[in-house]
This record gives sequence, C-alpha cells and structure tokens, in this order.
Amino acid sequence: MKLRTSFILWFVVPVTCLLALSNVIYYYTTKQMLMNNHYNEVESFSSNIKIYFEHSQRSADYAEKLLAQNLRLAAMLAQSKLPPRLEQVSNKELTELSKELRVSDITLFKRMGDDIVATRSSNPTQRNISAKEFTDFWFLALKQLLDGKNVSIPEGYTLPHYWSGPVDVSSSDPNALHKFGYYHDGQTDYIIDPYFREEDMEEYVTLASYMDMIERLQKEKPFLIEMTGFNAERFGKGIYEVKQNNRLIIPYPKRPIYFGQYTMNSDDDVEMVRQAHRNKKTISYQASVQGRDVIKSFVPIETGLPLVIGLVSDYSYIQNELKRQSEPLLMVSFVSFLMLGAFVLVLIRRSKLAAAVISAEKIYLESMNNLFTAIRGLNHDVGNIVNAIHAHVQKKEYDELEKVTQAWVKEVVEIQDVVVIRHPTLSAIVQFAASSAIKQKVKLEHDIAVTGDLKLNGEKSLDLIRIATNLISNAFDETVKLPVEERLVQVAAWNAGRLLYFKVSNRGRQIGDEELPQLLSAGYSTKFKHEGLGLQVVKELVQKYKGQLWVEDFESAGATFMFKIHI
Repeated sequence: MKLRTSFILWFVVPVTCLLALSNVIYYYTTKQMLMNNHYNEVESFSSNIKIYFEHSQRSADYAEKLLAQNLRLAAMLAQSKLPPRLEQVSNKELTELSKELRVSDITLFKRMGDDIVATRSSNPTQRNISAKEFTDFWFLALKQLLDGKNVSIPEGYTLPHYWSGPVDVSSSDPNALHKFGYYHDGQTDYIIDPYFREEDMEEYVTLASYMDMIERLQKEKPFLIEMTGFNAERFGKGIYEVKQNNRLIIPYPKRPIYFGQYTMNSDDDVEMVRQAHRNKKTISYQASVQGRDVIKSFVPIETGLPLVIGLVSDYSYIQNELKRQSEPLLMVSFVSFLMLGAFVLVLIRRSKLAAAVISAEKIYLESMNNLFTAIRGLNHDVGNIVNAIHAHVQKKEYDELEKVTQAWVKEVVEIQDVVVIRHPTLSAIVQFAASSAIKQKVKLEHDIAVTGDLKLNGEKSLDLIRIATNLISNAFDETVKLPVEERLVQVAAWNAGRLLYFKVSNRGRQIGDEELPQLLSAGYSTKFKHEGLGLQVVKELVQKYKGQLWVEDFESAGATFMFKIHI
C-alpha cells in the first residue's frame, strides 16, 4: 500500500500535472500567436486599405473632374442652341435639350436684385430656388461668374467662365448626390447649369462610395464583418442640417458616415476615430459587441475629406483556428490520460493481488504455526502416551488402552487430513478452520470438492478469505458453547459452472424463526462484543460478485450458512 501511494504521489501526479500544464501553455501560446498573426494581418490589411482608398480617392477626384469637364462642354453646347435672353427660353426647350446633351437636367440662373434665382429648369423642383440660400462659397462662385470674373474659391473645379461645385446633395433632392456645372461667358443674361443626378453618374458613385471594393474585400476576407467610412470631424456629434429653400438637408461633407454600414457600434468608437485621425495612425483593440467578440481597427485615410475607415473583424475566427489546432493535442492528451489511467488501474489491481496473496499467506502461515504447535504438543506428550500404553499393557487393561490409542490416532489423522488441498486460497481457509478446531477442541469435517482450475484474482481471493473465515469464526463461536464431545463444524466447497458454492455448518443454538429475518440486517449481532466483519458486511461482499447468502437449519440444533459467487 505504501509503495502504491508513493508511486501515485511521485509519478502519476507529476506526470498528470505536466500534461495539464503543457496543454495550458500550448493553448495560451497558440492563442497569443494567432492573435498576433491576426493583428498583423489586420495591420497589413489596413495598410492595403489605406493605399487602396487613397488611390481610389484620386480616381474619384479624377472622375469628378471628367464630369465637370463634360458638364462644361454640355453648357457650351446648350448656349449655342439657346437664345441669349432668359425670357426667350422655355422649360420645355430645356427638357428636350437635356435629353439631347445626355445630362440629367438643365437649370438657368439669373440675377434678381441681390439674389440669384433659378427661373427656368427642365426639373420642376429646381425652379424658383434661391442661390442665396446655398452655402456661402456656392453663392459667391455664382456671383463671380455673373460679374465676369474667374471663380477664386478653393472648393470645386474652376475653368475659364466656368465653375463646378463639389458632389453634394441639393435642396431640390436632398437624398441623392448631384454634380452641378455653372457656365457664363457674358453672351447670355443667365448662368447655364447642366447637372448629373446620382443615377446618371454610376461609375463615379461606385468609386466614391467604395461599395464594389467593400463587397470584394468581404468575400476575400471572411473574418471581415463590417467596413465603415467615418467623418472624423462630425462622427459622434449632432446631426448637421441646413435649411435651403424651405428644406432641411445634410451636406455630404458634413455627414457623420460617408459610406458603408455601422451596426457594430461601441462606446469607444468616437474617441478611437478622432484619435486615429489626429495621430494619423491605425488603432486596433478587442471588444465585445452584441454578444460577439470582435477586433476593431480604425485606419486614417489622407484625402480631401477627414476620412477614417472602420474595420470590424470576427474574433471567433481566431477561436475556431485555435480549436482546430488544439484538437490534435487534446486528443493526444486524452489518449495519454487514458493510458496513464490504465497503467494506474493495472498497478492497483496488481497491488490488490499482491495484498490478497500476502493476506492468504499470512492466514496460511498462522494456521500452519498453530498446526506445528499442536504437532509439537503431540511430540512432547508422545513419551507420556507410550508410558501409559506400556502400563495398560502390563496391567492387561485393554479397554483403557483402546481409549488412549483411539484419541491419539484421531488427532494425528485430523492433522494429516488438512494438508492435501492444492488451491492456495481454499487451503488457507481450511488451515484456518483446522487450527481453530485444534485450538478450541472442535471436531472439524471438511469437503473441498472444487474441480478444474479455479482462477481467482487478487481482490476476489482476498474477499473470499474474508467471507469464509468470518462464517467459520462465527460457527466456532457457537459450537464451543456445547460440551467437547458434541462440538462440530463442517466446511464444504464445490463449483458448478461459473459458480462457487461454500457452506459452513455448526452444531449449537437453534436459530428461531423471529431471529432469522434480522440475522443479515445491518448492526444485528448475538455477541456481547462486536468482532469481525458482521454478517451484513459479509452479505455485501457476496453481493459484490452477484452472489447470494442464505441461512438454513443444521440437524436438530445448529445452523448452516451458505453462499455462492460468480468466479
């Protein structure tokens, strides 16, 4: 037992701890490595996004200039087809001309006092709108054109006699982007304003909104959940609205979000967007949004707009990869634990076998010591017995001589009879019974009729010894209450198939009908001192091997305890 305990303490426990520790270390190092790789990938991806956006912005700027130039060309062609005075132009004429020139609409502006008003247009919603309610630089640009000056403001696109404002919404249609171009070279009393609506400049809108790129990147990068274009100057602030011609509009440069979706919002996003824009450096951090673990990155883009790209990547991508890489190790660890457990079980079984063998040998040796003590006692008395025989012969007391020799031969035969059992477990049990019989002057009869090779493992062998010796001890305790000549204990064992039967009988007190049901109950005893296992524990040991224990009467006075177990 001490060896087994020491082995578990000094070998099994350290090995188990090492396996567990190696798994934990591997898990966290792999997790950290995957996180670093993911952050590096996001950083690299962010750098590529930044380059791509800056390139796309230049492409969008170039496309916007082409639109502006096309609108200037359309305005010059329109001037060649229109009368020089505004009152000579009809709205219907402008409608037909816009179709001919392939622009969305054409509007004509004329100075009206200190204002500049759209008095003619192919689009009814554009008629009678006031340019004075436009943004300051917009009205100033129109005023400079009517004054015959070159437009000097930095916003928009300027050519001789021409100015095109930035792509933006209009008071006539605040939900769509427009590109306006204004031309006036002094040959007419009005400004010619051809323009494109959003649906008529799809290529530019695609470049400016980056929708194609967003869709492509989400297909290429499965971990990418969401991409958002933030306005670093307006995001997190209130809605910026201006009133133009009795309508509230949000100018495109003042929108908090330029493009994309923004559903994975966090409390820290506003500060992260401003910090990324202020420091011109990508910022990434881990967050939990809507019950999902994500990594958020904010990438500043250097364009004419205060643009910061927000990227939301799925952290479960790391978890899944970690799980995929950890599964082989977990399987190896599981198999290792199973093998270690099997090894420990084998060790325990062998230890129990060794303990059973030691216990059987101990009982056997004790029984043999008792036998040798009896033999030495007979050897000591042999001289006295011989003298007694000689004296009875001389006196011709043949009846007394017969009694002495019968008693002596009886003890010798009993001693010789117990040493012929070959099975060590059964032999130890019978030796125990024989030594108890000699010691307590009880007649012992035994019949061990076990055939074949009776194989008992260590634990079962030990339990069999415990059951049998307990019943035998109880039998001797009862029969010694009788006179010596009436004392009798019988022990029998036999096997039938996979069952081993064992019977212990003794003369003694008759067990009453009222006592019989209680005999195998827990805590019940007929002794003044509770010794041994107790019949309840014996019953539990028998049931452990799917066996059965029962009690019968023996002759006219006494009891028989029988049990059977599977072997």
